[in-house]
Amino acid sequence: MEFTALFLAITIAMLVAWHGPRPVAIGLFAVILVACVATLLHHATDRLTLSF
Repeated sequence: MEFTALFLAITIAMLVAWHGPRPVAIGLFAVILVACVATLLHHATDRLTLSF
């Protein structure tokens, strides 16, 4: 679900970059970038329970 939210947020940021003011688009991009890195670190530190 969080990946869908990130995708929609990036889409909104691209629309703002296309039609809106540049500082708002850059701010949105920065916030989304932090959220993407936080999501990556959250999932990268999960332990995989594999049984072979």
